[in-house]
Amino acid sequence: MNDYVLKEGRASECGMSQERVERVKRVASDMEHQGITPAQVVVAARRGTVVVHQADGKFGGEQGTKGLSINALFPLCSVTKLFTAAAILMLVEEGKIGLNRPVVDYIPEFTGEGKRAVAVHHLLTHTSGIDPERLWEHKDGKRGSVDLSLCPDNQQADIYESLTLGYDAPLANKPGEVMAYCGYGYELLGEIVRRISGQSYASFVTERIFHPLSMRDTFFNVPEEERYRIVRRPADAPCAEWIETPGMIASESAGGGAYGTALDLAVFAQLFLNGGVYGGVRLLSPVTVKEMTRNQIAGVASHYRDEVFPEAYWGYGWAVNGTKRDGGDLFSGAAYSHWGAAGPFVCADPVYGTVTVHLSVELDHNRPFKNMYADYFNNTVLAAIEEL
Repeated sequence: MNDYVLKEGRASECGMSQERVERVKRVASDMEHQGITPAQVVVAARRGTVVVHQADGKFGGEQGTKGLSINALFPLCSVTKLFTAAAILMLVEEGKIGLNRPVVDYIPEFTGEGKRAVAVHHLLTHTSGIDPERLWEHKDGKRGSVDLSLCPDNQQADIYESLTLGYDAPLANKPGEVMAYCGYGYELLGEIVRRISGQSYASFVTERIFHPLSMRDTFFNVPEEERYRIVRRPADAPCAEWIETPGMIASESAGGGAYGTALDLAVFAQLFLNGGVYGGVRLLSPVTVKEMTRNQIAGVASHYRDEVFPEAYWGYGWAVNGTKRDGGDLFSGAAYSHWGAAGPFVCADPVYGTVTVHLSVELDHNRPFKNMYADYFNNTVLAAIEEL
């Protein structure tokens, strides 16, 4: 595989039409001009050449707010789970974790009927049998019962409390029977990283992933001196009641706490297209990348909010496109991607060699967890390819 390092260049350098790339840029800009989003940064790259990297809109809605820049920080929300999955697989490669091992081997407090059958790979693929709604009810009934003085020094108190409240929650299904998207499963994975590595989850990911990839603009607990770059969304926007709040900005959640830029996220996706190496630095083996990005739950169905997927198509962390047309109509079935709350989206397509990132402030209350306009952007990117 090629070790492509992302750099800006001409469309012709990567087999794309410059005229159609200009159309991509116009389609993206129109989203802001038409009031679909007040702020967005997009990236499109193919075979290491960045053909689109633009910012549209402003940092906030207040009068006199500066125009948005490409180094704007967006909450990545559930896209954070990709970093968590990579961290787990790094420890698997080092012989410190087994994907087929029971979660209870690493977290003894994870107790209850049938819990020993829940393996690490079930958490990665959202097939653990944990039902998010029932889990919430279970945790809510135990609020105030956790002794926060027992919180480890290398863990945030709210994460410790959330984990502890849910350890003994009953399963809703047998592991492997159904896919139910579950953020708590990724908090458990972050806790495994913390316990096995001896570092805080955020420190491990920062040192082992962000720093080697020179992702200097991706953070947990965004430093005070960088917070001026965070995009501010209207108070009535979807998820605004918790996104970009002080607690979220300071979060080190393994399920959704990272903030970052579009280009940094594109670099992370390119790592996978490169087979686990970027700029001469190998983070994952080609075998691991192949396993993370293929469907690991063949025959398993999923019901997510108002959508039903007879075939869920999920790898380790990454959602595999399959027949879902997730994020665009023209992606190959081998494409892999991930969404985050209120719209952030990243996709890598190994068939067409593309990386696309769409970070925006979502305003559509009807689709607060999947921005339909990202589909339009991605379609125009793929339609710009002239040479396969």
